[in-house]
Amino acid sequence: MSIVDPPRIERADWEHQYRSGRWDYLTQSAEDARYRAIVSQIRSSGAASVLDLGCGSGVLRDHLGADYTGWYVGVDWSVEAMTGRTRAAGDLFVCADVTALPLGGCFDAVVLSEVLYYVEDPVRVVERAVDLTAPGGVLVVSLFRPSAQRHPGWHALISRLDIDLRAITDSWQDVTADGSRTWSLHVLTMAGGR
Repeated sequence: MSIVDPPRIERADWEHQYRSGRWDYLTQSAEDARYRAIVSQIRSSGAASVLDLGCGSGVLRDHLGADYTGWYVGVDWSVEAMTGRTRAAGDLFVCADVTALPLGGCFDAVVLSEVLYYVEDPVRVVERAVDLTAPGGVLVVSLFRPSAQRHPGWHALISRLDIDLRAITDSWQDVTADGSRTWSLHVLTMAGGR
C-alpha cells in the first residue's frame, strides 16, 4: 500500500466535535445502507466476536441489533463519543488510539469503518487489523466516496486508499444510499478456518 496524507485532527478537536453533535449524522437513515452492508458481512461470516476500530458512539453495535449476542469490542480515540453509551452483555468500549492498540488476541470480524483517512499511517492500521483478524475471519473496511467536484482533496485521498485496498482485499462493492452517498466496502477473508 502507498502512504496517504490524512488530515491531522487533535484529540481535543474530536472531543469537541462529538460534544457539538458533528458526528450525529452517522445515526441517520442516509447511513443505513452502509451499516447494513457491514452487518451483512459480519453475520454471513458467522462472527462470534467483532472488533470495531474507530467505533465512535457505537453505531455499528446498534445496527448489529440486540439479537447479536457475540462479543463486541469498540475502540475509539474519543471519550466523549462513548459517554452515556448503554452496553449490552458482551460489549466492551475502549478509549484508545487505533494506531497503538492495547489489544491482543484475534477477532472473527474486524471493522475499519470511515477511520483510515484520519490516521497518520493507514498502512500500519490495516496491517494491525489483519493481525487481529482470526483465521477464517473477515476484515471489513468502509470508505466514503465523495465527489471530486464537491470535495477534491478528500476524493483524492480516499481514491488512493481505495486503490490500495482493492490490491489486498478479495472482494469489494460500492454501496449507495438514496442515490447520493456512496461508499466502497472492502472485505478480506483470512486464510484458515475456525
